Amino acid sequence: MVTPRNRLKGAGLSYLGIGAAFLAVAASGQTAFLGVGLVFVVLGFAALAKARKDGQP
Repeated sequence: MVTPRNRLKGAGLSYLGIGAAFLAVAASGQTAFLGVGLVFVVLGFAALAKARKDGQP
């Protein structure tokens, strides 16, 4: 059964992956993607932190 905590954890990992991909494109010279990549990385960390916080008693 998928709990909301697990759903947030999966979303956080997805956002981190998307952010890493955008940062890789930005590192190749397309600097316009730098901000987008950073936003996705921050969203990923926020979702992971929320999932971790919800799991605490």
